[in-house]
Amino acid sequence: MEHSKALQVLSWQHKEDRLKCREFLKDIQQQRDKSGIRQRIVQFWKNELQKHVDAEEAILFPFLLKHQFPFPFMNILKREHETIRLLAERLNRNDEDYYLYKAFIKLVDQHCHFEDEFIFKKMEEDISQKDLAQLELSLQKV
Repeated sequence: MEHSKALQVLSWQHKEDRLKCREFLKDIQQQRDKSGIRQRIVQFWKNELQKHVDAEEAILFPFLLKHQFPFPFMNILKREHETIRLLAERLNRNDEDYYLYKAFIKLVDQHCHFEDEFIFKKMEEDISQKDLAQLELSLQKV
């Protein structure tokens, strides 16, 4: 789904993240080297995904609260971010566990899909293009 210009920055990031998730899942299904998979997932978290999550929490969440976005959606967003962070912390323990890697990757993929298909659609329905354009300016500064 193509979103308004204001949400394209986040939407494009979601597409890239979901492609990486598919690559990781393929490696996990083929039971490739656990240590190598873990290192790549940790780098993905540290170099890309963590910045995206931080930006959403610093900019998107306050924006949604300001526009009285429905609580059930906000609750899901917050819980998923918390769980993604918790699983990311566990990745650093060198557990070498395919199950943990798969849980992390599937949650990231599901979360990106949820934001694109439900959160962004609801934002476009409920929030003016002018306000969404302000959000875009804030996101571009990050």
